[in-house]
Amino acid sequence: MKRLFALLVVLVLALAACGGGNEEAAQTGGGTDLGGREILIGSDTAYPPFEFVDENNQIVGFDVDMMNAVCEIANCKPKFVSAQWDGIFAALAAGEFDAVVSAVTITEERDKLIDFSRPYLNAGQIITVRVDNNDITKPEDLKGHVVGVQLGTTGDIEASKYVEEENIRRYETIDLAMLALANGDIEAVVADAPTSADIVNKQFAGQLKLVGEPFTEEYYGIAINPEETAELKPAFDAALKQLIESGKLAEIAEKWGIPASAVQNLPESGLK
Repeated sequence: MKRLFALLVVLVLALAACGGGNEEAAQTGGGTDLGGREILIGSDTAYPPFEFVDENNQIVGFDVDMMNAVCEIANCKPKFVSAQWDGIFAALAAGEFDAVVSAVTITEERDKLIDFSRPYLNAGQIITVRVDNNDITKPEDLKGHVVGVQLGTTGDIEASKYVEEENIRRYETIDLAMLALANGDIEAVVADAPTSADIVNKQFAGQLKLVGEPFTEEYYGIAINPEETAELKPAFDAALKQLIESGKLAEIAEKWGIPASAVQNLPESGLK
């Protein structure tokens, strides 16, 4: 009986070891099938056309469609939840989300706190002014003027290179910055080109205009909770690569009024 019991114990342990090894390999060996798991995604849902709440109170936009396509390939279920931009990366690092998908520019500073997928879009900063303003046409013209930005964004960072601190006005959302510009409270806004164009065209046509060309080159990526990187990054990277190469990501971009060129010829890393 003891020998039989011992044999059973050995058999159970052997099976457990095999199962555990397979699971560990799936999680740490760069597998691309996420097994149907839910991905909790934090997003600042006031940034069209990337993410916003529509008339049916649903979170929609380019990033939502992109993650749906990613999860279709990677076998996962994206669940978007609205979150304030200010503090969103600290919340991700603390494990409140599995990922943040919110037109997030990949930067060296953010990369110290969280991890990123490969880039999925190239979006530069651009300047928006009122239609009667002919004094500001390039970043160097911003000095001495009152400029609005969304708090904590790369627009905030880039504007600070040209504008005195006392002349920068920081807003919780980019919509509020654009509204302040239209109302004459500030003289210009610095923000991502695709979103600036979308807001101006849909909300402030005839009142605001974009001037010049994008004056930075920066890449959006899926921000990942570092504790989830080993499992999520290989799956996300593989799915994004497939979407880019197949042209599917370009189709999603054009659906939301984003030029296909913004999602083509992207590098494997958004860090220089």
